[in-house]
Amino acid sequence: MNWKELKAFCNELPEAELEKKVIIWREDEAISQLEVMRLDEDYFIDPEEPEYGCFRDSELEDMIDEEFHPNGREDFKKVYDKGTPMISEKL
Repeated sequence: MNWKELKAFCNELPEAELEKKVIIWREDEAISQLEVMRLDEDYFIDPEEPEYGCFRDSELEDMIDEEFHPNGREDFKKVYDKGTPMISEKL
């Protein structure tokens, strides 16, 4: 689903539904504490160790070491651009 499809879906909802909480339904749980945001930085992953997840551009220098990342920033892959809209679970 893209944002345009999400917008079209929401535009078709009755007004009463628009006042209710958004819920993400998964097989074994429902997530109802959500927030929306736009990323304030680019985000990267280390393709060699993707299990560590994403990190901000401002954290990238701390991730670089000569032994494992001899090419510096080139060893990382940008996965999200600054300004990308996101829906996330509110913790």
